Amino acid sequence: MATESIFHNIVIDDTKKAEAFITALEQAAETADNYPLRHVEYEDVKGEDIKKLLGALVQ
Repeated sequence: MATESIFHNIVIDDTKKAEAFITALEQAAETADNYPLRHVEYEDVKGEDIKKLLGALVQ
């Protein structure tokens, strides 16, 4: 599975590659800090409203 790769140890034996990796991590952290969060409006749907919604999809 692809997600298992995050658990592997990383070996970097070249100084330039290590610096590039650290720079990439720093840039990713900065991008994440500056990424705007988007508020998503929602409402809970319960009981009869679910039946109406599903009924509309079936027809």
